[in-house]
Amino acid sequence: MADTVDYRAVLADLKARKAALDQAIAAIEGLAGEGPSGIGSSVEGPSVPIHADTFVGLNITEAAAKYLRIMGRPARTTEQVADGLVRGGLNVTQASVSSILRKNNRTGEGEVIKVGRGLWGLQEWYPGRPRRSNRQGSEETE
Repeated sequence: MADTVDYRAVLADLKARKAALDQAIAAIEGLAGEGPSGIGSSVEGPSVPIHADTFVGLNITEAAAKYLRIMGRPARTTEQVADGLVRGGLNVTQASVSSILRKNNRTGEGEVIKVGRGLWGLQEWYPGRPRRSNRQGSEETE
């Protein structure tokens, strides 16, 4: 009597493991300052797909942190974060995302921090790094 193999279950398990490994690799690349291609921060898509409902039910702060985790590296612009949130089902504008992230960065709220001009990352990726804020109260530019 031959054993039957449920290839669909095997395939689903392998895909889940691959997604987890891709996400771990992307996170480590982000920490190392490399994109998926191995040369600097790339603007290629995430290793884990962003679905139309990925950010539904989250606020901008929570969704931005989740987006950065999915990407596994810092976002080069606020526009990149906003576009990702819209792709994930959050009805936001670039201006609203910018405003919330800048406010949270100044007040120390949330996990997302400004790490350079227009560059947003997760606090956990930059342990001990202080949040960047505008020095003389003028508006930051993106």
